[in-house]
Amino acid sequence: MTNVFDYVMTERRPLTDPDAPFNEIDALVFSSLSYEDVTAFSPTISLDEDREVSFPARLRAFEPDHPWAWLKGLVREPFDSVTLAEAKASLHDGEGTEAGDLDTQMVGLVDPNKTHDFFDAVADSPRFAEARLGAVVEHVNPGEQTQFAAMTFMLPDGRGWNGKPRVKDPTRGGTLVLAFRGTDDSLIGWKEDFNMAFQYPVPAQRAASAYLDMVARLWRGPIVLTGHSKGGNLAVYAAMNATEAVQKRIRHVYSLDGPGFPPNVVTSRQYIDIQPKVTKIVPSSSIVGQIFETPEPCRVVTSDSDGIMQHFTFSWQVEGDHFVSEPDLSPSSQLFNESLNNWMQGLTVEQRERAVDALFAVLHANGATTFSEVIAGFPGSIPAMIGSMLGLSAQDRKHLLEAVAILVKATIARNSKR
Repeated sequence: MTNVFDYVMTERRPLTDPDAPFNEIDALVFSSLSYEDVTAFSPTISLDEDREVSFPARLRAFEPDHPWAWLKGLVREPFDSVTLAEAKASLHDGEGTEAGDLDTQMVGLVDPNKTHDFFDAVADSPRFAEARLGAVVEHVNPGEQTQFAAMTFMLPDGRGWNGKPRVKDPTRGGTLVLAFRGTDDSLIGWKEDFNMAFQYPVPAQRAASAYLDMVARLWRGPIVLTGHSKGGNLAVYAAMNATEAVQKRIRHVYSLDGPGFPPNVVTSRQYIDIQPKVTKIVPSSSIVGQIFETPEPCRVVTSDSDGIMQHFTFSWQVEGDHFVSEPDLSPSSQLFNESLNNWMQGLTVEQRERAVDALFAVLHANGATTFSEVIAGFPGSIPAMIGSMLGLSAQDRKHLLEAVAILVKATIARNSKR
């Protein structure tokens, strides 16, 4: 069996036809590219304090009350972008950045070098080299406990990509693939994920909705949304909250081991209406993808890693243009899902918030701002963490230890099935 590296690297296997239809492995490719630090050389857009996406300056020529403002609806700007091949060259020639000066924190918990190598491999692939990258946004706000990043790719549409002849201008009219980045290494990002237990929507979800709205207004073409981890949740949220006109343009939404939603959301008309376009894919020992409610069936894929490490998609096994499937989730994943959701249902919203705050107070106890720093600080940080726990109320300690016990039970169940 092979993985997504093999899918894009011509020297390892026969490459998929460059014009073959968009498939689930392509969704993983673009969601993985979103973890690369490309802001130094790719066209960007920004979020203001209200988490709305800003127009590029040149699009502000007509204010809403200008008598000719209606013209802006008729004139679509070309997709300001670079090809992936050009982006790779910029990564290596230092354009816009010093060599080795990329932000390794922003590429997630996977080895940054692996992320860089994957970007290179994709850029060298005849299937992806001409894909164009633009509309990059990165927004981190410690005060809001927000971490959001996304980028848009315009495909070099051929007869396979969207069923139509290749467009004359590669910056106009191609399929738009919006990739939402998952949680990075920052504790801010992870704290926002946990905030979903008591807050809806979280700021990143609102940002994802605004981002989709802006990209859809700026450029034509069919739309595919994809994301890994929190990015998968953001992709679904953006799609379900899009306008009817934008939803008609959405071809598919991919949530790759992304968390679910609160019970009142998964029973809403918005959620139910978008579900036919959503594919949720999880590894057999899924942990992150089983957080919160996921009523729809999940595609379960084979991974060559164990436990929580299956969350990292480079371990997912690929055959041709599809993932290798498993019949069901592992016992450990099912136990975690049942235990965690039952635990959360037994807590009030306030208790969930206090439990999450208590957990991150412990993780921050030694001054760490990233998970890498937390791990690197062991075992020296243990006294500070214990001291932080002792400073909690008895109820907060109880809820925190209950959450840890759920993880331990899931790990024991996984080991006992080996």
